Amino acid sequence: MKTSSSCPDLRQPQLWKWLIALIPLWLAFRSVASVAQPARIFLNDTAHPVVAGEAWLIANRWGAYQGVLVATIQNGKLEARPSVQFPQYWEQAFDYKLVLAIADQRVGPPGSLVEDFAYGTVGPPEYLKRFSAIYLSPPLPVKQLGKDWPTALERIGHLTGSDLLLASPIRRTIRLIYPDGRPLASVQVPIRLFGSSANHCGVAVGISLGMFTTNVDGEIAVVAPRSSLTLGIHYFESESGGPAGKAFIGKQDVIIDSEPVITVKQVWTLPQHDYVVCLRTTNNQPIAHAHLTACTNLDGCGAGCGPIGAPESDASGTIRFREEDLREMGSLTVVRADGKERNLTDSEMHDLLTTYQLNLRWE
Repeated sequence: MKTSSSCPDLRQPQLWKWLIALIPLWLAFRSVASVAQPARIFLNDTAHPVVAGEAWLIANRWGAYQGVLVATIQNGKLEARPSVQFPQYWEQAFDYKLVLAIADQRVGPPGSLVEDFAYGTVGPPEYLKRFSAIYLSPPLPVKQLGKDWPTALERIGHLTGSDLLLASPIRRTIRLIYPDGRPLASVQVPIRLFGSSANHCGVAVGISLGMFTTNVDGEIAVVAPRSSLTLGIHYFESESGGPAGKAFIGKQDVIIDSEPVITVKQVWTLPQHDYVVCLRTTNNQPIAHAHLTACTNLDGCGAGCGPIGAPESDASGTIRFREEDLREMGSLTVVRADGKERNLTDSEMHDLLTTYQLNLRWE
């Protein structure tokens, strides 16, 4: 029996799957093409057009922060680059953001149209050093692959008809204090416009604004747009449980919102204590030349284990040292001179963490 030619050939399902897969992609690009963008960009009011500027789209691909120049500004006029080519695997990004950099004088062309480390994870990104003010948008919908970037401009500034008004960066005051109200004074804090923390270690990255030092009141003054900032500073959070009934978890980076004045209250440092560990064999002989190692309760990744700031045991088998509250440690290990190791039990940890002393017997 012959099969009618008007019936679909069910023996070729791959063609149908391919066509179905193209539908959402086609819809996405059709909606992107219809996104309107402002014709001109001004600073504060329509009497002050932006002299020069650039718009960069940054894709965070799990720690690979690639940026592509998508538009330029000359005398207030925004010009989108035609036929922008995006890097390989661009569609695999976890989030997309738009960087808008402006200057009050003419700037030369960028050295490259693509930046592999657009957030400048080591220091201030070189490609943005020509500009006097930098704005970073909230994240764009992932499904559009960032290609609807003109919509981010409305969230960076205020759209009036076809004109976009940008507010000048303002003086923002950040006060860092302990839970008891004591200021965190004379501490250096790197500050960035917050870009993303979707990476392997959960580290917050963004556009560097510089290094700042807290004053005697724990305050930092920084000139920045009204957007989220990240403070590259270590702190601790307490949790119940553990051998001592309470543990301290090391955290990295504080992300704050756009308020012009904000107070951040955290456990920035831990108190120090004097510890004594006496090491003896079961025959009550001192164990000399042993040292301590530990693993910290660290939220993130990195080298969380290693020797602590304590000397080796002396001829009497005693280790005396002053160290931050050891409740930040998830484990403690004694290492003898012959390389043999012994992890402290929960009860031994409890004694050391609560009384700051430990008598340890070891065969």
